Amino acid sequence: MKHWYARPVFFVKDAQDALAFFIEKLGFSPDWNHEVDGRTFVCQVRRDGFELILAQDADKAGRGRVFISLDDEQMRSLRADIEKRKIPIRETHWGMPVIEILDIDNNEIFISPPG
Repeated sequence: MKHWYARPVFFVKDAQDALAFFIEKLGFSPDWNHEVDGRTFVCQVRRDGFELILAQDADKAGRGRVFISLDDEQMRSLRADIEKRKIPIRETHWGMPVIEILDIDNNEIFISPPG
């Protein structure tokens, strides 16, 4: 049986600002971008195989959460990048230790270390 291809969606107040944040601050790359009146309205970004859709909807913004599991090598690389980019994180617990990264709308990226 083939696996389903799925991507989470984060609703954001301003898709153009969110796109810039994910690229410039978090190190994502743009995949595609749909504009309305010359401004980003919905787009997709990717990093290390993880794809995320950012969709402008101020009423729903900031309610998203994605959970990402990494292996030891990926976690070491991410921690080095977090330090280099000065990405604010919070070490927290969600059934297991996780790193929490918030986007500019307070959508949550939970990253689980191995183990």
